[in-house]
This record gives sequence, structure tokens and C-alpha cells, in this order.
Amino acid sequence: TWNRPPQKRLREFASNGIFTSDTFDPDWASIHGLLPRFYNALKIQVYYPQILDKTRSFMLEWSKITAGATSEGVLIDHINDWFSCMTADAVVKCSIGVDMRNVERKGSRSALHPFIRVFRQGIGAALGSYDLKQELGAAYYCPFVNKRAAMDGALKRARVEMEELVSDLVERTRRGEIGDANSVIAAMLNDKAPNTGEYVRLGAIYGHLINLMVAGHETTATTLAWTLVHLARSPECEARALQEIKDVLGDAPEPTAEHIPKFVYLEACFREALRLHSPVTGVGRDAAADTIIKGKWLVRRGQRIMIVLAALHHREDIWGGPFGDPCEFNPERFMPGAAEKAGLPPRHPQAYVPWGFGVRSCIGQLFALWEAKTFLAMLLPRFRLRLPAGYVPVPSNREGGATPLPHGLAFYVHPRPNAPPVVPPAAPAAATAAAAAAPAAPPAAAAAPAGASHGTPLAVLFGSNSGMCEDFSQQLATKARAAGFAVTISSLDAAIAGGAALPAAGAVAVLTSTYNGQPPDNAAAFAKWLDAAAAGSAAGVKFSVYGVGNSQWAATFQAFPKRVAAGLARAGAAPLLPLSTVDVDQAGVSDAFEEWGDALVSAMLSAFQVASPSGPTPSGAPPKLRVTIEPAPPGAAASGVDLVITGSPSVPAAELDAIAKFGESVGVPPVYRPLEVLVSRELLPPESARRTRHVELALPPGMDYSAGDHLEILPMNSSILVKAALFALGLDASDRLIWTAGSKPDGAARGIGALAAARGGPNAKCVGDALCGMRISLPAEVALSYLADLAAVPSRRVISALAEAAAAPAEVEALRRLASEEGYAAGVSGPKLTLIELLLQFKSAKMSLSEVLNALPRLSPRYYSISSSPLADPRRCSITVGLVSYTSPTGRAHRGAASGMIHSQPVGEPLIGTVRVLQSTFKLPKDPTVPIIMVGPGTGLAPMMGFMQERDALLQRGGGGKKSSAGAPPLGPALLFFGCRSADEDYIYKDRLEGYLASGVISGLHTAFSRDGPSKVYVQDLIEQQGPKVWELLEAGAYIYVCGDARRMAPDVRRAFMAVAQKHGSRSEASAQNWMGSLMEGKRYLEDTWAG
Repeated sequence: TWNRPPQKRLREFASNGIFTSDTFDPDWASIHGLLPRFYNALKIQVYYPQILDKTRSFMLEWSKITAGATSEGVLIDHINDWFSCMTADAVVKCSIGVDMRNVERKGSRSALHPFIRVFRQGIGAALGSYDLKQELGAAYYCPFVNKRAAMDGALKRARVEMEELVSDLVERTRRGEIGDANSVIAAMLNDKAPNTGEYVRLGAIYGHLINLMVAGHETTATTLAWTLVHLARSPECEARALQEIKDVLGDAPEPTAEHIPKFVYLEACFREALRLHSPVTGVGRDAAADTIIKGKWLVRRGQRIMIVLAALHHREDIWGGPFGDPCEFNPERFMPGAAEKAGLPPRHPQAYVPWGFGVRSCIGQLFALWEAKTFLAMLLPRFRLRLPAGYVPVPSNREGGATPLPHGLAFYVHPRPNAPPVVPPAAPAAATAAAAAAPAAPPAAAAAPAGASHGTPLAVLFGSNSGMCEDFSQQLATKARAAGFAVTISSLDAAIAGGAALPAAGAVAVLTSTYNGQPPDNAAAFAKWLDAAAAGSAAGVKFSVYGVGNSQWAATFQAFPKRVAAGLARAGAAPLLPLSTVDVDQAGVSDAFEEWGDALVSAMLSAFQVASPSGPTPSGAPPKLRVTIEPAPPGAAASGVDLVITGSPSVPAAELDAIAKFGESVGVPPVYRPLEVLVSRELLPPESARRTRHVELALPPGMDYSAGDHLEILPMNSSILVKAALFALGLDASDRLIWTAGSKPDGAARGIGALAAARGGPNAKCVGDALCGMRISLPAEVALSYLADLAAVPSRRVISALAEAAAAPAEVEALRRLASEEGYAAGVSGPKLTLIELLLQFKSAKMSLSEVLNALPRLSPRYYSISSSPLADPRRCSITVGLVSYTSPTGRAHRGAASGMIHSQPVGEPLIGTVRVLQSTFKLPKDPTVPIIMVGPGTGLAPMMGFMQERDALLQRGGGGKKSSAGAPPLGPALLFFGCRSADEDYIYKDRLEGYLASGVISGLHTAFSRDGPSKVYVQDLIEQQGPKVWELLEAGAYIYVCGDARRMAPDVRRAFMAVAQKHGSRSEASAQNWMGSLMEGKRYLEDTWAG
């Protein structure tokens, strides 16, 4: 639990991230399930070219500095700064897709990237090491100056500025300007955590990114500095490191990915420096229950045990003896088998924990090791480093970092004679800008089948926290399908869900890691199932197990894969191959997997006496465009077309039904359907500056919902934008086009084409879109209304492509300025300029419709909390929609694609949508007598309206619960906290809320109007004011529901409830935080929040 003063101070800047959040926090659970897969052994190899390229930049800058050096060498100071630039650039380039070029900036004596400056100010101010002298000047020495207030001010300014920088990175990622499949920001925006099934909360992205910066570059930079200090002071160790580099590389000028695992001594040097100078000085754990340690020390529940790493890592009995003074640098301690060769017992697995341990261990340790070994293997053969005479390295935080650095570190740097040449970094690919809006190529012809598939079943089951085994599973599935097997993929837990057994038909391949000897998160249920499996219960099952582990955890290496193989054999299953394993700490991980995959396929073909289909597997095909669209042939609009769309963008229900029937014809039930608008009522008075509507929709048969669910609405671009796009492209609204729907699964256009989106029908060409491959004739107006987000800001790549396409020299120059980093921020992303506005402004830059649609992101669905209950009417639901409307800095009137459409849609016309269960736990208790507390300011009231309508229906029916003998009401107590600006301006549903209070649906209604009184009052203030009643309900087992802004409101409300626990529950601050954690873990504190 992060609740001690130094931790809370750091969290004021670093926020609630993967390292600074509590283990029970939902934010930690979701990110812990998602991020580790970006730093597994396979991903590191994907990142390696970028790590190498940034290291090349460092070598190039230092070679410039040391060119023509005398025998004394060149004194390079601010070494810590250099290394910090290097590691920050590498982790951001690999993880986010942005090269901050701090190494190059440092070499040219330019200002570093603002991210680094603000990061250092924030961390320094949080830890008290920020240099106030440069800010206060002479006033620093005045005894009357409040230095704590000045430090607090520096911290707040850094937080605000860093939030803006992170917000920009997130927006640029969302627009597709930066990042790729390896972008952690893209994953946090788009992917669900496999362990929780939830998306990362948008408001939590800031904290996770700052946490990654602290852990991803500061720690590595610090340890590199200490490693080189010790090598400079230990010539014999330096000589041995150089010899290993020579032996591994031979004549190669620089290492490849295959070389890195072979640098055993370099890694030992880095690990030894990490032992002596761990960036993390201590690791703490809070006791879950009263316990007695070793029969001597009583530890109470909630007390914290701190493991001081300096003491642990300097223990004489573990690190001394034949290795000498444990305070001295000796890399031999970490050479393979060193302890055993010295006659010592194997070290305890927790004797060395610089990366932490258990579920909170560092996810990026492999990245750090690869980065460090690459850097050392490049630096040492090119430069000899010597410390200035008399320099004594002293650990210090005075330079503003989060970790203790060797204070004032400088080196005399000598270029080595006959050093390997410095390879310049790779130039950015010039083709990427032009490719961003490349014209659509005709669809590639489908490859002819190589031969008849025998269709033998193969169930590929994975257990994985980091995602590596899941990646391997996909690769194995591809290999097996090519050999004719019918493959299914699932987690180990999913394979036995609902009491299912492993299939006896065909084969079962298990790929799993282990987690400190325990099963991965998505294999815990499977482990229990396997332990309970009776002898003979798996008779007939043919299986193979592939274990992925890291020998650094020697005591538990491959523990779970061994347990699975033994358990399956004990249950009567027959192995196709002996247990196979791979050590990710060694070289050749991918090669080893390929060999096992080939061996398994051969063993299966032999065991089932089937042959692999003949013929080559198609490869090397160019990636398809997201939207494949072309002009319809003149006079043959319906030729070779599966469906014809006519009319306006507000698609008639008959055509929607035709699309749905197409999905049904291939065995795929429809998901998105037309939902007729039954009621559309403005909730705010005419004089209000805002607009909020209550909209009721008819649900078709089969589309069911529960109170607390969401309605997913597919939006369309505003008619103003569509008309402007038609004009800019020289099209008429009625021009006919042929669209091949859903060109690939991860980019299949929504809108029209998603109306019959698949759940995986047998003939669907793409999972997730039944219409993949369906040729649809439609007007240009409809295509522009649905197939891309016309309001999106185009990326710099797109603008660069526009510059190349422009014919007028003045426009070429102007577009190139806009494509630069500074020009883009000031002229495009800042004023939210759209691609259509650019085309209208720069008339010599021409783009086709296909180029425009593929240059912009797809129009994403919008989610609205349902504000009704099916108990009132199962075929009708309502949503509460605030209108997004503003004037952009360019003067363009903007209306939200979904909210504007919903507000404009007349009664009787359809919206396109479906019910989505995004937060399955955000439901009323099954027992209606259980107390509830609802917090819903603004349109966050929507799901609470559904809950209250449900309670009203229960009340009308007799409550659905049992009355007590004393005649108590059939519903438990319910408090509602609602807030808005003004009672006269935006108090929505006022009459209904007061009616619910009068009828007993709710027992308390507490409203906060922030603009009506002399001081602002918010819902969190009312929660504390009603503390006695709130605590009474919580003690009675009340559930808490919070809906609204995730950035400010939700954290403030959590703090308010903890304040109630402290004041009325007599809890300490730490105990209140643990109490809140237990509520969240027990699903009694539930949030449905969005980015504010």
C-alpha cells in the first residue's frame, strides 16, 4: 500500500501508476495484466534494432567530442546526464514510438526535450532534491522565505506541464501519428487486460507512463554509471569484459540480437553494480494478518515490513567468503555456477532482489539487461574511461533524480586505437510519409488452397502473464493450420471453464510460464482442476507441454510446466513429446521454439497418420488497406455487388435489415441493429448554455440488457464536414462507389459495415466482422459519413505526404513547415485542423477518396450508460446524452459525431447500436434489501436513474425481497449524491428524483450546486457532511456506485469515503486506505468512469 509520507509525496507527481499504485487497486490489476507482455523476451528482440540505433547515436556523439583527443583524453562531465538521455530515448522510442533525440541534443549542447526537464523537476521536487537556488536566486538564503512552499509550487507546476506533455502523446497516438503495434499507449487505449477483461482507465495512463519513465530509464542509467565507475577502478575486470566482447563479436563491429545473451561477464558486471548500488533502497510489504516471524517477532495486521536492500545485498554469509569483502566490486559473484564452484550452497532466491519480488517485481528487467549489455558492448571497445584524480564516488540524489547517482561523475575519455568503426544511426524511413496516404491498390486475389486439410483438432492452451506464451501460441497455431490442423486457442483457465474437460479428439498443446513457482494468472483455475483430476480422467488425451522460464529464478525454474506435464500424465493423458522447455535468459529462444513447433507438428502428423497439405504457404503479401473502396463502373452499379445502399446517410431500416439478413445467411447473428428513437426530450431550460437530452430507444427482440449496462452507438460525421469533404474531393453526394467491407479484422470499418458484425460465424472471412469481403455499392455521401473520422486531426506523416503531392511550390513549403515538430504543434494539432480543412486551404495538394479514408482513423463507437431498467420495459431503454459542441480555433463549428447525431435524430428515425456489457460488476446487489450509496454528478446520474427505476419497479411489485416482521420497507436504504453547476441551469431529472425520494425508492437525496453559493460545493463535500449516515450504511454492508469524471471527481470521491472511515470509523489514514482496498476487492466499491 502506497500510503507513507514519502510515497504519497512521490505520487503527487508520478500519480497512480504501475509501481506507485496499491496491489488491490483496479488500476494496478488492469495494467499489470497488460504491460508485462510488452517487455517479455520476444518483445525485447523486436525492440533491439531501436536499442542498437540509439546506442549508435551515443557512440557517434562521443566520437565527435573525442576526435583529436590528446594523450590525456577529453574530460566529459555530466555523465549521469548523458546516460539518462540515452536510456530515456531508448525506452520512449521502443515503448511509445517517439525519438526524443536527447542524446543528439546533448551532443549539440541544445536544450533537452521538455519531457526530461519536467520529469527531473517533478521527481526532484517530490523527493526534496530539486535545486531551489536556481529558482529563488538570492532569496534562497533569506530565512523568511518558505522553501517548502516553493518546493510545493515547483512540484505542482511540473505536474501540470507533464500532464500536458503526456496528453499530447496520448492524442498523437490516438490519431495514429506515433506508435505502432508495440506502443504501450496504443495498448492502454485499445486493449483489454487479459487478467481482468477491463480496459486501462484513461485517467490512469498519465501515472503509468511516468512510472515507466522512472523505472524504465532512471534505474538503468544509474546502474550503468556505477558499472563504469567500478570498471574504471578495476582494470582487470575491464580487461576481462573487453576480452569477452572480442570473443563474442569476432570481427563484427557491433552486436546483433543473437550476441546479447552471450555477454555473460558483462551481465555479471552490471548485476554486481546493481547489488552494490541498488536504485531501489528498500522493498516493503504490509502484513495481511497477525503473524509471528521465526517464533520471535510479532507483526500485526497492517504493519509494514521493510527489506533494506543495502543490508540484504551486503550480507557476509551470502556475498562474502571466497568472493572477498561484500562491499567490494567482484563480478565473479554472478558468473554461472560461481557459488557452487566456491563450495557454497545455492543462494536463496530472495537474496538478490534489486527488481523487487513477487507480483510487484519489475516488468522491465529484461529490457534493462539488454539495453545495458548493448551499451557496454558498444562503448568499451571504442573508448577507455578514466576517473579524474582524487574523485571519490558518493551516492547522491542532489542531481534531481529518483535514484542515488555517483555525484558529479566525469570521465577522461580516450578513443581506443584500432577501435571498431562507429556505425551511424539509421535514417528515418523516407517512404513512410508517402505511404500514409498511398492510393488504394486493387484487392489481392485470394491464394488458391494448397491442398485438402485433414482437419484434425488441435487445442492450443496458454498460461501467460507477460504475453510471451500467448504470442508463441499464435505462432504455433499458424504453423499447425498450415499443416492442415483445425486449431483453437484459449487460456488454460478458459479451457476448463464450466466444468469442461480436455478434448480427447485430436491433440492438446500447452504453452505456459511460471510465476515464482506458481501458475500464471490465467492458469490458476486450471492448476486447481489438474490437482483434483482423478487417475484416468484424461485417458485418450494426447498432449505436449512447452515451458517458458527464466533460470535467474533457479529455485522455481519451470516449476509449473513440470507440474502440468506430470499432472496430465497422472490423469492418464499420453504425451506426444517429452516436456520441452526454454530459458529466456539464454540465447536462441525463438529458434528453440521453432524447433519444438516443427517437432510437435511432425509428431502429430505421425500419431494421427495424416499428411500435411502440399503447396507453399503464401507469404510476403503487402498489408491491405483499412478501407478498400473504388469508383463503381459506369452503368453497372450492381454488377458483382452483394448489396446496394441507396438514399441518405441516415440509412433506411429496410437496408439495415438487408445487411443483417446477409449476416444471418452465413450463420452469423446480427449485433448492431437499427434502434428506433421513441422519445427525444431536452432536459435543460432554453436559457442554459448547455444541451442534454433524454433519449428512449426501441430494442429489437434478442437485444436484452440489465440496469448498469451500456449502449454502444455507431456515430456518423456531421453533415457540415461531409459536405466540405465532398467539395474538397470534387465529388457529388450521389456518386456511386464500391466498398469491400472489412478489409482486415483490426481495421474493419464500423458504421455501415458493422451492422451485422460477427461473433465468429463459420463462413465469415474475418473474426469480428461478418461482412469481410462483402462488396457494397453506396453513395459517396454515405461513405464519407461512416468510413472514417473526418474530425480527426491528421498525422504529420499525412501532412508530409500532402506536401509531396502539392504542385504549387509555396504550398509545398507551407505544408512542410506544418509537418515539422514545431509547425505541427502550432498549426495543426493545437488548432485541431482537419484534413478536409487542409485540402480546402492547399488546393494544389490532391487526394483521392480512398487516400482520405485510409489517412484517417475509423469512426469509433461511443458508449453511453443506460439510464433505465428492463423491469420497467424490456423492449425499451434510455440514455442521457450531453451535446459536445464548440468552435475550434480555426473557426470551425464542431459537434460531437455521436452526441450531435443523437441530438439531431428525430423521433421515428433509427440510431445504429447494440447493448454492451462493459463493466459486468456495475450492477445492483441481487438482494434488494442491501443498502446502496450512489454518486452521479452531471450525466454520471444516468446509470443511477436505471438503478432507481429498477428499485421503483421492485417497489411496485412488492420489492422482490422479504418484508421483516416489523413491516420494514422491502427495499434497503439508498442514498443519492448528485451534483451540477446550478439548480436552475442543469439540474436534470429533478422532478423524477424528488418523486423517487417521496415514494421511498431512495431514502436520501443530497444535491451539490457548485455555482449557486458563495463557495463551490461538490458531491465529495456532501459525502463528508453526511458522514454519520454514510458510515452507518457502510457498516451495514452498503455497496457504493460512482459514475462520472475519472480524472478529478472519482479520486476526490474515494478520498471523501476514506475521510468518513477515518472520522466515523476511528481508522488511521493507512487503515482507511486498506479498508477502501478491501471494498474494491470485494466488489462493493464500483466505478463507471470516463475521461473528463
